[in-house]
Parts: sequence; structure tokens; C-alpha cells
Amino acid sequence: MTEEASETEGVLSYEDEWWEMNCSIIPPEFNRLMLVGVVGAVIAFISVCFNTFLFVVLCRNPRHRHSHLIYLMFLSVADIFLSASYILLFPVNLYMDYFASEWLAAAWWSYMRIMITISHVFISTSAFLICAAAFERYITISKIACQFARHHRLIIIVACLCIAIVAKGPMYFEVEVVPNANCTGVTSLTAIPSEFSESEPYKTAYKFWFRNLLTVALPFIMCFYLNFAIMHRLRIQHLGAKLFRFATSEHRQNIRAATLMLVAVTCSYLASNLLNVVVYTWELVDKESLLSENIRPLYTLSSDLVSLLTVVASACRLPIYLVCNARIRCEVLDYVDNCVLTHLNIKPYTGLGSKRCRATTVRYCDTGSGYMIYDTKPDEVIPSPVAPNKKGERRVRSVGTGLDRVVLSVAMGSIKASQSSAHLTVPLNNSVMLIQEE
Repeated sequence: MTEEASETEGVLSYEDEWWEMNCSIIPPEFNRLMLVGVVGAVIAFISVCFNTFLFVVLCRNPRHRHSHLIYLMFLSVADIFLSASYILLFPVNLYMDYFASEWLAAAWWSYMRIMITISHVFISTSAFLICAAAFERYITISKIACQFARHHRLIIIVACLCIAIVAKGPMYFEVEVVPNANCTGVTSLTAIPSEFSESEPYKTAYKFWFRNLLTVALPFIMCFYLNFAIMHRLRIQHLGAKLFRFATSEHRQNIRAATLMLVAVTCSYLASNLLNVVVYTWELVDKESLLSENIRPLYTLSSDLVSLLTVVASACRLPIYLVCNARIRCEVLDYVDNCVLTHLNIKPYTGLGSKRCRATTVRYCDTGSGYMIYDTKPDEVIPSPVAPNKKGERRVRSVGTGLDRVVLSVAMGSIKASQSSAHLTVPLNNSVMLIQEE
């Protein structure tokens, strides 16, 4: 009788131990809950709002669809998807364990595979888009004759998406959701790797080498090299501009601002992916040590930080554009004034518009005795050279010297002789002004 009782107790203790190991809910640590479930969720939500707003602003201007800003437009779309995927994957997973919610668990297991795939596809797509934009900016400031990058931007964007799908799309089939033995409630389901994903050579050749090298190492190395090359080229051009006294050129300042904006975006990508590269290198050298009892908590924290830093980089893109690019800043402020504040019946701040920088265009006008150069707003029609506006003020102003007018008259005569429209760059008072024929 005593032996039977001891055997029964042994069986019960084994079942309790198995149940506790496989079916019990392990609540997340407080620090991890705050980092991922609160801070990460807030930053991801801000990223979704910022990038949605940025996409709407960029889409309103048709000119951006034919400029380098189209990369930023599709980059904002990729950031929207990866930020939304972060919210649905990481914070919700912690919430379902913390609150022991069967409803959240059922929802999370239903979309887990597709969200993981979408997030990784758009993370890779955003990296490739940043590389493509950096490459085009490099060949632009280097004055390299490569028209394919400028005239086939949509093809490059589609190619970036297709490469990302080839590299990360199969992740959907690499995980299977199966019942977790006799467990019920939140732990009733579990995820296991599919059979073909653990077979060779798929596991080593494709998952480890091809995927990681193509989507982690290669974009990081390319962005690092292009970023360094762009900053080196900017330094050389800045010294040359000082030497030839062209530092005040508005055209050069616009190019420099666009380049610095892309450099800032690339630096944020490099900073956010540095930890990912370190973890990937460690996995490449000694993956088993990461699963040891001492290193595993650090490995888990590093994995959480890798995902969080990616979302932080996405949320920082709009502030970077506002600080570095005057044209995007003006369009954002105009959209806020004309669309957001108007619909809310809020009077725009009057001091804001006066401080806005407006892009100007230098145009020529035939006065009958030669060509004059005028500085106007982009949407402003050039009036008569002597006609005042409604307030009696002369909005347009002549710039340049008498020699500039002679040079411009000769240039315009050459253009009319060839019967073609052109954009000329004429030196005016030690600065370069863009002369546009309309």
C-alpha cells in the first residue's frame, strides 16, 4: 500500500512538473514589460502616425514622384508596415502573458506567422531603399553620368521589394502553429520550426548565409561605405566652394541640404542596426554560447533592443526631414495650416508663416532692351518689370550686374537659335543662380 502510494505521488509530481514546465504562464519581467510593452508600443505608434502623415504630404506634390524623394515616399510606407507589425507582435505577446488573456492569445497565434513575415520583408525593403537613395545621391554629388538610377526609380523600388520577398518571404512557411500537448488556455498553442526549414542545405545555405548576408551584412556595409564617401565628397566640395566663393549659392545649398538629410537617415539606420550586426556576428562565431544560462538573458535583451531600435529609426525619419530639408519643412507646415488646423477651426500661428523658408526661382524677363533677371516665388507670375503690385510694392527684384545681363542675353539668344528649353547656371555676384526658361 505504501509502495502504491509512493508511485502515485511520483507520477503526480512528474505530471505537475511537466505541466509547470510546458503549460504554465510565465509572466514577463517588469523591465521587459516596460521596455517592449510600453516604451516600444508608444514609439511604434508614433512611428505609424509620423510616417502616415509624411506619406500623405509627399503624395500631395506630384513633383516628388519624379525626384529622389520618391524613395522617401516608399520608405515611409515600409516604416508604416514594420511599425504596425511591431505593435501586433511584441507588445501583444507580452500583454497576453501578463494578463493571461485567452482572447489575445487566440488573436496573436492567428496572425503571428504573417506579421513576422511582413515585418521582416519591410525591414529588408527599407534597408534596400536607403541603399538605393544613398547610391543615387553619391553619383549625383560625384557628377557620375548614370541616368538609369534617375530615370528608373520605380524599377529600383520594385526590385528592392522583390529581393526582400525572395529573402524573407519563405519565413511564413518556416514556422508551424500546433497544439501544445494537453495544455489549455493561453498556452494551448505553440510554434515549432517546420520540417523543411531544418533540412540541409536550406538551413545553412539559405537561412543562415544567403539571408543574413543579403539583408543584414550587405546593406550595412553598403550604407557605411556610401555614407563615408558622401561625407568625404561634401567636404571636398565645401572646400572648393570656399575657394571659388560659391558658398552662398542657393542651388548648392539645396543639394547640400538634400545630401545631409540622406546622410542623417543613413546614420540612423547604421546606428539602429549596429547591435543587429554584432548579434549576427556572434551567432556566426559561437551560437551555442548565446543559449547558455549566463548569456541567454543578455541575448533576449539584445533581441528586444534590435527590434526596438529599428522602430526608433523609423520614428526619427520625419524629424530628420524637418530639420534637414527646407522644402519638406515648408510643405509639412503648409499642410498643417491648410488641412489640419483649418478643419479643426484653429487659427494658424501667424508668426510661423513669416519664418518659413520658401523655395525661390530665378527667372528672366525680356524688357525690350535686354534680359533682366528676377527672383520670385515658385507659383508667382512675373509681372511687368515696372508694374507695382496691389499694395504699391514691387515684389520682384532684379539681381545681377550689367555684365550678367550681357552674358544672359547672349545665352538666351543661343537658346532661341536652337529652339530648345534649357536651364542655365549663370554666375551672379559671386554666386550661382538657376535661370529657367518657361
